Amino acid sequence: MTSLRGPARVVLRLHRRTLWAAGAAVAVGIAGLVAVALLAKRAAADLASAGCTLSSDTSSCFAPARDFVERMIRIDQSLMYAGFALIVLPAVVAAFVAGPLIAREWETGTIKLSWSQSASPAAWLAARLVTFAVPVVGGIMVLSAALSWSRTHLDYPFPAIWEEATAFGATGTVPVASALLALALGALAGLLLRRTVPALVAALAASGLVALVLSTVRFHFWPMVKATYPLEGTSPAPKWSYVVEEGYVTAGGDPLPDGTCSAFSPNFRECLAGHDVQSYVHYHPASHYWPLQLVETGILLALAALALFAAFRVLRSLHG
Repeated sequence: MTSLRGPARVVLRLHRRTLWAAGAAVAVGIAGLVAVALLAKRAAADLASAGCTLSSDTSSCFAPARDFVERMIRIDQSLMYAGFALIVLPAVVAAFVAGPLIAREWETGTIKLSWSQSASPAAWLAARLVTFAVPVVGGIMVLSAALSWSRTHLDYPFPAIWEEATAFGATGTVPVASALLALALGALAGLLLRRTVPALVAALAASGLVALVLSTVRFHFWPMVKATYPLEGTSPAPKWSYVVEEGYVTAGGDPLPDGTCSAFSPNFRECLAGHDVQSYVHYHPASHYWPLQLVETGILLALAALALFAAFRVLRSLHG
């Protein structure tokens, strides 16, 4: 720890403006999320003060209900954009770490001075990563918590739907793990390329690719609930479930052979009933939110550990 203090102080001094700007951005983001939550609360209060609900059928409630819906649409969109920004933030962190923080040392030649000091190259890299990990992880945790709190103020017909990409990827433990992976990918890209712009682009692309792939496959990380039900029955998936797949199977549970019934036929339902077909649904109930979060977090942390291990190996080869 003593060997990290000197390099850490240097990093803080060199990038103090960036850190102050990031802190200010976090404060603005929190204030914005609080404001959005208060606006949602005010919209609901205005509708209630008019003595109306969305199901009211009196003409005097049409205008208040329409105003409420329009305001909630704007609020829902604002929170969607906030979630998207929080998902993108780790990629920005990876780009900064790869370029200005690490690769620029080689372009400017200051790496020779840094490595001529008493601190080892490993301490040099560790100081940079730790110095940025603490404020980055802390800021993302606070923003994620503020976003989760703001989303609880959305009510019917705009509830906080947990499986949305801008909700799932921006809340829980996933954003923190994504930030740690971004730091590791940025360090690896900076050490491999040692040129600011190429390292920045590579880290940005790698972090974005990981986020894209995981968002595509994340709902296969935990066993889905699978159920069948009568053709004219009601789906057994509970409210707020995320339906991954649904369709028709034979009475024995086998997939319906292709061409059995044409979906474009006006007698489609009658055809299905004639073949003794039943419906099926594969879904994740809302209770699967945390299992899915923790599995994806574990994958991100494992990738971060691998990237960090590779970064220190590259550093060792460069110094040796």
